[in-house]
Amino acid sequence: MALPSHEDRGCAAPELSDTLLYGTPYRPVRWLGRGGMGEVIEAAHVGLDKPVVVKLLHRDLNREPRLVERMRVEAQSLARLAHPNLVTVTDFGRTAEGRTFLVMERLYGRTMREELAARGALPALEALDLVTQTLAGLAAAHGAGIVHRDVKLENLFVCDADAQGRRVVKVLDFGIAKVVAPGGDGRAPAPSLYQTEEGVLVGTPRYLSPEQACGLAVDARTDVYAAGVVLYTLLAGRGPFEHVRPVHELVRAHASEVPAPPSWHAPRPVPPELDRAVMRALEKRPELRFPDAPAFAAELSRLAAALGSGAGTASVVTPVVPPGLGWQSTAPLTVPPVRAVVAPTLNATVEAFGLTAPGGAGQPAARPAQLQPPAAYGAGARRTRRRPAAAASSRAAMAMLVVSVVLFGFALAFLVSVLGSRRP
Repeated sequence: MALPSHEDRGCAAPELSDTLLYGTPYRPVRWLGRGGMGEVIEAAHVGLDKPVVVKLLHRDLNREPRLVERMRVEAQSLARLAHPNLVTVTDFGRTAEGRTFLVMERLYGRTMREELAARGALPALEALDLVTQTLAGLAAAHGAGIVHRDVKLENLFVCDADAQGRRVVKVLDFGIAKVVAPGGDGRAPAPSLYQTEEGVLVGTPRYLSPEQACGLAVDARTDVYAAGVVLYTLLAGRGPFEHVRPVHELVRAHASEVPAPPSWHAPRPVPPELDRAVMRALEKRPELRFPDAPAFAAELSRLAAALGSGAGTASVVTPVVPPGLGWQSTAPLTVPPVRAVVAPTLNATVEAFGLTAPGGAGQPAARPAQLQPPAAYGAGARRTRRRPAAAASSRAAMAMLVVSVVLFGFALAFLVSVLGSRRP
């Protein structure tokens, strides 16, 4: 299936300027998506007449070095990683008018979010295959010293079936990826010049690992947790904390609340071994999860083989463990005050494949605002800041100091005038 057009989505496509890609070897063809951070268009290489996808940063945002730097890390990360389960990036630069862009392969299919919306919870074997492919792509990134930090249904693209009938998964949008091992195997790009501040949350709230929720260091096991949330959602048709709405409560749940196993919500039977694998991926402490993406993928492949042979069906039973008990073998992490939630710089890699960013309508991203629960947590995170209480108390102390100095000045002047009037 071809990518949905604006007409398919029921919204009017904006006029496409022929000068949009001047200074590049690409010719614009049609709009695919537009959001708060940028635009995504289908284009063709002028010399090769090959279809590609071009991701453009908004004109105003090109003056933000941090955003341009994030796009550079995303482009270089994907360009240096050749793997069938990662979207391929082939070019990066600036247009004649100075807009930063990157060029990706043109994909046909739909995101896992769209797949879930169209079909509901997936059969276990199919869910296992999709997540195993996802983990293979993540393992390639981890091997190069790169952590994705925003693995979610919207960033996983399921291509149309190939000649053998298999649907390939592509991991998209490394817009907030972190280079954790610059040396790695030599394929990692230089780390961003703008590192995440301590205590700032980076990611999408519904997929945050406990260490992200607590503002701690991340590694490959952070993506293992998010992949566990993806698998839970594909099996159950809902996320592990679907009942939690406010952002701050959602963050706290990831760090301290034990969810019910997916079998409690799944419309189809889920084998206990698969329940255990998902819950291990969702351990609060990273050291109790699967040690890396290949280990998680190996366990899922083993379970898929057992289910495919029929060996796993005999052990399918209704779970007898009450929700939240008996699964987590680790103490919850302590959640510090939430300072910020940062979304991907240009989630239009996802929006590109047929979607328009929620509330975007092509407008530049708004400045940070007070933390408010978003309307749809799974669609993307917002960047918000909470003003520390210490700042208010320090301003009050300063005001008291100023008032004290002024009163002391008046008293001193009055004393001098009284003493002066008593002299003969």
